[in-house]
Amino acid sequence: MIFIERLKQLREAKNLTQLRLAMELNVSQETISGYEIGKAVPPAEMLVKLADTLDTSVDYILGRTNIKSTLRASELSEQEAEILTILRKQPEDKRIFVFDLIKGLEK
Repeated sequence: MIFIERLKQLREAKNLTQLRLAMELNVSQETISGYEIGKAVPPAEMLVKLADTLDTSVDYILGRTNIKSTLRASELSEQEAEILTILRKQPEDKRIFVFDLIKGLEK
């Protein structure tokens, strides 16, 4: 189950023990262990807390996306939001062109 793998991987990447993560979430270490071995499934509210604590999205934890990092609309400037809005309206070939152009700026 991808959830089990990702939860443990994310926890370890943050150098958190099960106990430390449990303390941050105000649950027992046994609860975190249960999630990681597939013995228990966290409720929706806990999934949100896990995602926030591990700096990712619920979708990533659940395997619905492979994009680990989160980007909140509130973190975007007005100009960045406008760029994304325009880009999303473009056909795939134009989006790829713009993406390649932007990646070229990193060099």
